[in-house]
Amino acid sequence: MKELQQKIADYIRFGQVMLALSAFLMLGLLLPNGQKEAVQMFAMMGVIAAFLGGSFYFFYRARVLRDKLEENKHEQPL
Repeated sequence: MKELQQKIADYIRFGQVMLALSAFLMLGLLLPNGQKEAVQMFAMMGVIAAFLGGSFYFFYRARVLRDKLEENKHEQPL
């Protein structure tokens, strides 16, 4: 049970870090700072999408593990 709680905490942290990185990159993409070529913009959009996808995946995994942990708590006799 302790191991599941640690995994949940880790997945939430990974998700938060990836979400923060994607927000930081999005700000860098939106703020005007010289000329950006189309390739740079598409590459940054791809990286942002990958970080957002990873973040959602980790939050999803944390939710699944949290449900499993709650299920285990209900199954154990007092």
